[in-house]
Amino acid sequence: MKKVYRQITKQPIFFGILFVFLTFIFHNLFQFWHGEYSQSDLQEIKKSISFVEQEIKLIEKKNLELTLEKEKLSSGKEAIEGVARMELGMIKPSEKFYVFKQEVEESN
Repeated sequence: MKKVYRQITKQPIFFGILFVFLTFIFHNLFQFWHGEYSQSDLQEIKKSISFVEQEIKLIEKKNLELTLEKEKLSSGKEAIEGVARMELGMIKPSEKFYVFKQEVEESN
């Protein structure tokens, strides 16, 4: 056994291959733990994914609301007139417009 070990250790190609192999393993382990997209960055990536998922849900909700509003406005003239009255304060020429003021209580 000692003879075999001595013959292997005397050959420089063995140490060259061993050095390359160990360097390759060390490099891969270093990239796994500290490189780009490493194990340490996994939590940050998960947080950003959950943040993007929340944004997607909000955008989908807004899209649904806009779709419903579009369908409501497409349904007829009354819906458009109702929106114009509420949001723009539309008054027809033959209508009278009244403003009711709330009485403010005076404190003594």
